[in-house]
Amino acid sequence: MRKFITSISYFAFAICTATPIIAHADIINSENTSPEDEQYREKSVSNSGISDIIVTASRREQSVQKSSLAIEVLDGGALVNQGITKVADLQNAVPSLTSASSGQNISTYIRGVGSFATDANSDSSIAYNLNGVFISRPAGVGAIFFDLDRVEVLKGPQGTLYGRNASGGAINLITRRPSKALEADFSADIGNYGLLRLSGGVGGPVTDTLGIRAAVQHTKRDGYLTDGYNDQSDIASRLSVLWQPTNTVSLLVVGEYMKLDGRGSGGAFRSSLQPQPHDPWTGPTQAPPPAAALIGPDKITTNGFVDTRIAAISAQLDIDLGFANLTFLPAYRDTKPSTLTYQPGFYFGTAETAQQQSYELRLSNESDRLKWVIGAYYFDEDQTQDYTLLARPIQQNHVQTTLSTKAYAFFGEANLSLSEQFRIIGGLRYSNDKKGQNGISTATLPVLTITDNFGRRKDDNISFRAGLEYDLSPRNMLFATVSTGYKAGGFYPSVTAPNNNFKPEKITAYTIGSRNRFLDNNLQINIEGFYWKYDDKQERFLGVLPSGGTGLLTTNAGAATLYGANLDIMAKIGAGTLRINGEYLHTKYDSFVYTAVSAGPAASFGYSPLATTCAIGPLTPINPALATNRIDCSGMPLPHAPKWTGSVKYDYPIELSSGDHIIPAASMKFASSMYLSPDYISSAYDDGYAAFDADLTFESRHGFSVTGWVRNIGNQAIYSGGYRYPFSLPRQIGGDPTLFYADIRPPRTYGITVRATLR
Repeated sequence: MRKFITSISYFAFAICTATPIIAHADIINSENTSPEDEQYREKSVSNSGISDIIVTASRREQSVQKSSLAIEVLDGGALVNQGITKVADLQNAVPSLTSASSGQNISTYIRGVGSFATDANSDSSIAYNLNGVFISRPAGVGAIFFDLDRVEVLKGPQGTLYGRNASGGAINLITRRPSKALEADFSADIGNYGLLRLSGGVGGPVTDTLGIRAAVQHTKRDGYLTDGYNDQSDIASRLSVLWQPTNTVSLLVVGEYMKLDGRGSGGAFRSSLQPQPHDPWTGPTQAPPPAAALIGPDKITTNGFVDTRIAAISAQLDIDLGFANLTFLPAYRDTKPSTLTYQPGFYFGTAETAQQQSYELRLSNESDRLKWVIGAYYFDEDQTQDYTLLARPIQQNHVQTTLSTKAYAFFGEANLSLSEQFRIIGGLRYSNDKKGQNGISTATLPVLTITDNFGRRKDDNISFRAGLEYDLSPRNMLFATVSTGYKAGGFYPSVTAPNNNFKPEKITAYTIGSRNRFLDNNLQINIEGFYWKYDDKQERFLGVLPSGGTGLLTTNAGAATLYGANLDIMAKIGAGTLRINGEYLHTKYDSFVYTAVSAGPAASFGYSPLATTCAIGPLTPINPALATNRIDCSGMPLPHAPKWTGSVKYDYPIELSSGDHIIPAASMKFASSMYLSPDYISSAYDDGYAAFDADLTFESRHGFSVTGWVRNIGNQAIYSGGYRYPFSLPRQIGGDPTLFYADIRPPRTYGITVRATLR
């Protein structure tokens, strides 16, 4: 923290002494602001047509309809209307995105690409960025979905412009800035399962050159599972200060504090051999016990908890230098997650700390012919990890590890117009990552063993993006791009070095598409086709270590191929709006071979507890209690990758004689079948779903509204991830190797939302 403050102080002093401070009256209320001063705007192309959404995903202002990015955008209103208040809610709005939780950690997948993020050793393949600042820890994104202007979901590698490890995509959250006039807003949600959510914000000018905005959100909800797990109890606050001393200088400082509590996540029982509970949301403490399991007294109980504290500060300094715009982004984030979860089917308690600081410096400019950005990036993170796994009498693990990451990058991208209709894109990024870990793992199996977790590795990479854009007309565009991405290698504990590390993963993505408006701007049709090729794709899973214990392992799965197409249609039908979004996705592991260890006394009799649908090689004995199998999952689809996903939504505002509106809306989202984990067992195969939502809003012309809503009307059991239970005996001797604890999304929920805005 001291290095972070010192760096900002030196830079701010240098800028302030080098830049004349000219007092301009009403700078905050002036229209003469920089493009970055308004992170989000909607520009109506015609009075009755579809509005353009302006984004900054390319590090500059740009209409989505003029962008060759594979992007989906949700504005602040859509986030509120669809009840998106946490990461897991995004999968209700974005086809091909899935999200699961374990304790305090979030796993996010886009088109089957993501990370099974459950501890400090895991980095996500989907980069989360808040106001342009990369958030490294999966536990650090838990409560940031409030008081937002918009969310940008970028699909595919973002190797050129974005901070770190965005090999599968990026999710950009842009918060609301202090407004040009005094305003306040408030919302309250009351619903079943004891839901109470209170949100509010107030902001405006303090002086002619200084503006401020404060926002807070508190959510309290009982658990969806019958024993109280999958609850929510958090509070999040954000303070933003905007200083504009001249019409060429802007400084935004954002501070945050978040506190997440509750019982945390639990796993829903699934098995191909044992009877399923009548209620899919039966909690793990009330589910049938594992058949012929090796677990003794450490049964699942209701004492699980989440206790996470997050404090952060970031700044964005923009200066118009004349020949270019300079942007400096310093940031510091302190994340302290602590949790006890039984979601894998046994006791897993962890306490972590993560202190990250990052600095990004950019120069950019745009003219009618050329738009460009160049920059440099530095990232520094220190972590500690202390976790305990109890599965007596088979195993007791205690891991204590310190981890460090230092990374830097240089990047640039340009968009050059060769004519009024034809543009070319080119970009490069050099990335360098250094990682290290120290610590020990203590395992009782039941004999005590101590393992040194020491490790060091260094990775570097050059990623690129190239493309063509062609305007058939002012409202019709064709594009084709090729881009590469990279995610650094890393470590996992409990295996003696040098066998405790894995290599980087790399991806090449080809995209062709078209963006179109028709019928006097009342019909929008966007089409995208894609082909992705992965090398050394990282897969993280709960497996058995060579020592005989269970741990979180990461392997480089080899090659994988993905291809598909996305169709997005929006139509104005009278006063109403119809939105249809669908995606086809084909995925396959070209090569995925690894060695699994079969634990337990049954191994000595030639029995393996593995129940995978992958090809299983013969047992190779290690000792009387252990044996190994060669597992070949080549040809299998990627987990979290349904072949078909999509949504349909329609709303129709009805104007009353008073000038108020009634707005009925209905939506449907669907996904076909998919595997929930790379174990490929039958109980981890989900058949897919179709879920329906509806809401009815009264919107007053005086600035307040009341909405009644129902989500998942059909009470569909929708699964998004989970864990294979590793301690069952083989089926031949009465065990259940198909036992799986799944992450399940909410059942039918309903409630009322009241919103008010004062300006």
